Amino acid sequence: MVEELKAQIVRVYENPLLLPTGGLERRIRVDYTVGTHGPFSLILPAAQFTAAAAKVEMEKTVAEIRNLTK
Repeated sequence: MVEELKAQIVRVYENPLLLPTGGLERRIRVDYTVGTHGPFSLILPAAQFTAAAAKVEMEKTVAEIRNLTK
């Protein structure tokens, strides 16, 4: 049986980064799996985070894993 490779989100949460200046950069982290592979993490700046942007980045990982498993 061929394994279906698709991204499955495990959790989404804020993951702030402490900057050298003492400020904080708001970031959103998405933990996900691809089929039975992973977990993988994707971190985007909160100001640029959208569901569409996260899906585009996750699909890049899915495509690479598909290529590896051919």
